[in-house]
Amino acid sequence: MRNGSYENSTVETVAQKLPEARAYLREARIDTTSRLSLRDAAAAASVVPDELLAQVEARIRRQARRANEQAIAAALALEIAEDEEEFMLI
Repeated sequence: MRNGSYENSTVETVAQKLPEARAYLREARIDTTSRLSLRDAAAAASVVPDELLAQVEARIRRQARRANEQAIAAALALEIAEDEEEFMLI
C-alpha cells in the first residue's frame, strides 16, 4: 500500500477501496462516508495520516496472515482425516 496515494483520497474512497480500513477509521472517530480527504479527516481527529494508513496496512497483513494460518490448519485437518479414513479401510 502506498500511503501517499490514499492520503489525498476522500475517506469514502479509502473505505470503499480498502474495506478492511473501515473498522480502524471508526476507531479513530472518522466517518467512513466523509468526503474530506483522508489527510484532512485524520487531522480533524488528531491522527497522523501516515500513522493511520500504517495501522490499516498492519491490520490487513494480520488478517491475511490469520486467513493463511486457518487455510493451512484446515488443509492439515483434511489430510489427517483422509489418512484416518484410509487406515480404517485397511
